[in-house]
Amino acid sequence: MFERRRDPRPPIYKRGFIRFGPAGKDLPCTVNDLTPGGAGLSVGTTFGLPRVFQLAIDGEASARHCRVIWIDGKKLGVKFE
Repeated sequence: MFERRRDPRPPIYKRGFIRFGPAGKDLPCTVNDLTPGGAGLSVGTTFGLPRVFQLAIDGEASARHCRVIWIDGKKLGVKFE
């Protein structure tokens, strides 16, 4: 597979939460890799997952605004906005 990422993404495997919707719904996820521009995530299901959301990562003070770039099964790549 051809690597298109601008920055290498070393694995980190941290717990995170995808936050979306007017009620602030939280979907648990695993942050598999992370760069200043984006991340790779694993989720239990992508059903109903919006294309834009907030990503909160354990140990970080603030959430990041994300846009889904790709989905492959239960894995997805996001770009930080």
